[in-house]
Amino acid sequence: MCKSSLISIRAMIVPVHDAAIYSNIIPTHTLKLFPKADHNFKGCYQELVDTILRYFKVHENEAARAWSLGLTKSLTIPRWIDVEGVMNFRDIGGWDVKGGNGYIRERMVFRCGHMSNMTDNGEQTLKSLGITAAFDFRSTQEIEQYGIMREIPGLDRYHSPVFLDEDYSPAAIAVRWQGYFAGPTGFPHAYRTMLQSGSQVFERIFRYLIANPRSPFIIHCTAGKDRTGVFVMLLLGLCGVDDEVIAREYELTNLGYWESEEQLAKKAKLLDRSIDDLKIVMSAPYVAMKETISMVRHEYGSIESYVRDKCHLSDADIAAIRRIMIVPIRREEKQLYRAAKL
Repeated sequence: MCKSSLISIRAMIVPVHDAAIYSNIIPTHTLKLFPKADHNFKGCYQELVDTILRYFKVHENEAARAWSLGLTKSLTIPRWIDVEGVMNFRDIGGWDVKGGNGYIRERMVFRCGHMSNMTDNGEQTLKSLGITAAFDFRSTQEIEQYGIMREIPGLDRYHSPVFLDEDYSPAAIAVRWQGYFAGPTGFPHAYRTMLQSGSQVFERIFRYLIANPRSPFIIHCTAGKDRTGVFVMLLLGLCGVDDEVIAREYELTNLGYWESEEQLAKKAKLLDRSIDDLKIVMSAPYVAMKETISMVRHEYGSIESYVRDKCHLSDADIAAIRRIMIVPIRREEKQLYRAAKL
């Protein structure tokens, strides 16, 4: 698909050098410079209109031609992936790291809800992504309730429960869910228990990543929201992704996971709560993750301190994870790099 940029030299909003780099990296791009125009092209309107009309006339039907010839070049890799039978499946890569010197490697780590209902088409999608492992954060009781993913040759499933079986007693569930019912600011209380109970599991995944630097894998729980979200927070935070971005990534679960009114009604009856209460519990509020990150810093000093103290990662381990997960951006490419889209 053909693209065109119209740049005012006087305004210097976009340096000419950067505009040229951008133009050169896209084969179907046309760059037009206006030496006398300001940022609003004042006094150059006719020249601007003539340039646009001339461009469209020359490139009429170019979009269809480019698609037919395979000449399009995408600057983004789709985040959401349709794995049939699996909800909330997405790539956690592509996010910018602070300082703009790199971004999180794409097609390396994926997150989702439980995979018990995956279809044949879903299996083929996983194979096409080259996924070699799946870490299941669910308890034995949850697995008995929902089932496990089918066996796929070349893909190892690791049962990695964040909570011990006894933690799923009715009393323990009631205590944990109180945090969720308190609203977004109460979520960190529930996530604190995950950080305490899940440190060995998180360490296991970090070490798998270090030992298998080119082997894509999945992390999932039941909804792919809470336990999965806590680990993603640790991984992205360790790699230098901004808190705001981590919280927005967590919030994407609101688009990827839902339950029917009937399912919510059953859970509400079991917990003696209203359906509206359950909808709060099933949500992924931005502020909940922001508060969780603040809680980690308050109680552990930083995300890096948590993985050092609780996951027993050394300086070399942390450096290896960053080396694997961060794709560096060269200086001349910085103006070209796009932060990942939601």
